[in-house]
Amino acid sequence: MLDVRRLRVLRELAARGTIAATAEALGYTAPAVSQQLAALEREAGVALLEKNGRRRRLTPAGEELVIRTEGILRELEAAEAALERSTTQVAGVLRAAAFASAHRMLLPRAIAALALAHPDLRVTTRELEPEESLPALKLGELDVALAQEYAFAPVPADPALERTDLADDLVQLALPEGHALAGAPGEPVDLAALDAEPWVAGRAGSSCFAVVLHSARAAGYEPRIAHVTNDFGVAYALVGAGAGVALVPELAGPPPPGVALRPTAGAPIRRRIYAVARGGSTARPAVAAMLAALTTR
Repeated sequence: MLDVRRLRVLRELAARGTIAATAEALGYTAPAVSQQLAALEREAGVALLEKNGRRRRLTPAGEELVIRTEGILRELEAAEAALERSTTQVAGVLRAAAFASAHRMLLPRAIAALALAHPDLRVTTRELEPEESLPALKLGELDVALAQEYAFAPVPADPALERTDLADDLVQLALPEGHALAGAPGEPVDLAALDAEPWVAGRAGSSCFAVVLHSARAAGYEPRIAHVTNDFGVAYALVGAGAGVALVPELAGPPPPGVALRPTAGAPIRRRIYAVARGGSTARPAVAAMLAALTTR
């Protein structure tokens, strides 16, 4: 019998192209990925991979199995959802993850609503960036993940996942209060004028890093990143201390004393916040209840 977890690893290899990239995406070591794939080949009784220089590529049998895996996983989720719908009780454990600001602002509100409506449902949460949470979701380690994207870097549609858009989040410039470029409240600031400023940005590879890089480059320069954090509370503190400037979304909350928020000149910078579940799982009572709590204002 084919192991579902190993099928997910094979599907990820097909998407990522290499053992190393698959291991990084799934949080495994490369040897662990190779072991999972070797075990899957033994279960299948046919070769699923072949060497192509230093890389591995799917055999025709492997490609066929990946194509069928999407349908298998979706049907399994749908079957589990149907079984769970046989009871009207929303109970058990739901595992959720979100990036930092959504973890602080969106998940607690949803959990509070669920506690009132469904006291037998227990929600556990983890703070993960989308590049961490979406692979974990596909592997079955999470039930719901909150993710984000910018228009300049849309997240490709994934047939293994179902997406529910939640909100558009306006991003503004955070400056030290009294900064020469702060101007009056509501007055836009041209990012081109900040080419000599130190920046506070997110970790490399995260969207909080990408938005600073993209916005500064669009303004004609390479940003000088002096401080790295994905926590907007820390970003606010650094800006308030005069250590740099930052791009901060509305979801981060109001600025503390010593920090001025100003719109950016030109087209507004916005990020789209959305919830994701595995394909076929949104009919599960617990998942449906969480999505409803997240979309209720």
